[in-house]
Amino acid sequence: MIPIWLAPLLQQGMSLLGNAALTKGKEWVEEKTGVNLSQPLSAEDTLKLRQFEMEHQEELLKLQLEENKLDAELFKAEVADRSSARSRDVELIKAGQHNYRADLMFVLALIVVSGLVWIVWKDPSINEYVKGIFTLVLGRFLGYLDNIYNFEFGSTRSSKQKDATIERLSKEGDK
Repeated sequence: MIPIWLAPLLQQGMSLLGNAALTKGKEWVEEKTGVNLSQPLSAEDTLKLRQFEMEHQEELLKLQLEENKLDAELFKAEVADRSSARSRDVELIKAGQHNYRADLMFVLALIVVSGLVWIVWKDPSINEYVKGIFTLVLGRFLGYLDNIYNFEFGSTRSSKQKDATIERLSKEGDK
């Protein structure tokens, strides 16, 4: 969700300044520009912000590049972590063993979820508010199951393309 104070910057096309505000903090932008982002922007405030963005474009681009590099490094670490665990599973398969942990996890999860859904939605003594909260929790739980499934069995074709792109870019970066 976009912070309410960030929306005017993005609406005015000041994405570099918006990124700086997210990276360095709203206070940093307010200190540098003299504009209070918590209030509606006047025409004068908008002019000040645009002028600051134009005069400090190089600095703001550097901030954005630093943020992108940090995001890429975190993503690489996450991919490497998943990759090592998947490699373990590949080695198990090559050795003729099967990782029954994932199969058992999914069967148990489906049984528990099915039972809970049946109980909550069929019991007339449970009010609609509780059913709504249960639905939210169920959605979160199913999201976790989706993550586990993608980890154990791989994910979509576009995700595999993304992995290949990341691998190619990391090899290019290592040169």
